[in-house]
Amino acid sequence: MSVTARVLFDRPQREIASLINDRIARSAATKIVSGFLTPGGMSSIGGPIKARPACLGSLVVGAATYPGFEALDELISAGVPVDRLFVHLGHSAPTGGRKNPFARYHPMLHSKIYYMELPNSEACAFIGSHNVTSFALGGLNGEAAVLIEGPTISPAFNEIRRHIEIAQSQASKYSPGMKEAYAWWTREFIDGLKAELGLPQDGTTVRTIVLFASASKTDRPKNGDQLYFELPEGIEQIETLRTETHLFLFDTLPPNPWDALSSASSAVARYTCKTLGAENRQGNLEVVAQWRIEGMPRPVLKPVASGRFRPSTPFGMQQVRAEIRDEALISFEYFFERQRVGWNPEFDSSDAVEASNQIQMPHEKSDNIAMREAQGNKGIARWRLVKGLSPRMGSPKERDEAALRLAAPESGSFVLVSVRRRRRDLTSHEESEF
Repeated sequence: MSVTARVLFDRPQREIASLINDRIARSAATKIVSGFLTPGGMSSIGGPIKARPACLGSLVVGAATYPGFEALDELISAGVPVDRLFVHLGHSAPTGGRKNPFARYHPMLHSKIYYMELPNSEACAFIGSHNVTSFALGGLNGEAAVLIEGPTISPAFNEIRRHIEIAQSQASKYSPGMKEAYAWWTREFIDGLKAELGLPQDGTTVRTIVLFASASKTDRPKNGDQLYFELPEGIEQIETLRTETHLFLFDTLPPNPWDALSSASSAVARYTCKTLGAENRQGNLEVVAQWRIEGMPRPVLKPVASGRFRPSTPFGMQQVRAEIRDEALISFEYFFERQRVGWNPEFDSSDAVEASNQIQMPHEKSDNIAMREAQGNKGIARWRLVKGLSPRMGSPKERDEAALRLAAPESGSFVLVSVRRRRRDLTSHEESEF
């Protein structure tokens, strides 16, 4: 008889615990490798193991919560020999730092294998993405797995058993007295991951005018030249001493403002400019300028031969002048709204996931869903698909927010006003702090 393999579900959110429980209950030997374990997950498949403790040949865990390690203690109390439980601590490396002497965000065991030897010299293995958590096993996470079935002596199962043996050989034997240390090691990894997330925290709240324009190869401003352009009326805080203008020139303007921002570093010329002033009432009949931006909505840099320009300012726009100060520009990341205090999920009411009645589901209390799941408590029975994120109500807003929206990338304009910026050459990864 040959080995068969099948993808278990057409939909990622489907419970798998009932299939695993059935195979464990019929197995002569079960071996499990999981990157992460929680008590909710352990209770999902722990019933047939506690009923026949000797059937568990080995359980190798990469990481777990403290309550998750307590769930391993419950297996021991049920009769599972302690020498069949293992903790794989992954790999790390010394950093030489004082604050973080070792790499906290590190390579770790990530395998998910549920292997069972069944009657009549048959075997099966669930191989996929399901950790031993109730979200995964209960059909709430988006997961994928393949079920392999066939004779125990098949080469495929030899390879699976070999993988399990190697993972076990790399792991440490579980010690109940080390639960706090194991959980601490998990927390160190999570804290290191937080540092790697790189959410901008070093941005400067200062307005910057960002101009993208195409230009002829011979049209290149020089230091001291003055530039004329227009912004939507009503944008405030364009202050001579604080507001810089950053000019990016392209042979061919990118298709849209977002592409222009992404390819700013490849602009053929970049300039740092000092903003000289803005006239919100369109009052200047003539301005001193050697260059002007025209051709909206796809701006083009044009020379002003006489050095004096008579603008014909459209309704709803204000006049702005800037002076070229440097034919170079530090690389920045630009933000077009204030730093948010949080975001709210946008739910799709037509797509929901039902919790399996067979699985202990987590209970929401405040915002600690993940913690409640880790503790294995019951609660939420229906989860809705999140289709997007929207700014949380109460987040700070700019007084001239409506006008700023007309100078944001979403508007399609290549003449932008950012309210925050961040230097790209600065890093603030906590992992590098010595």
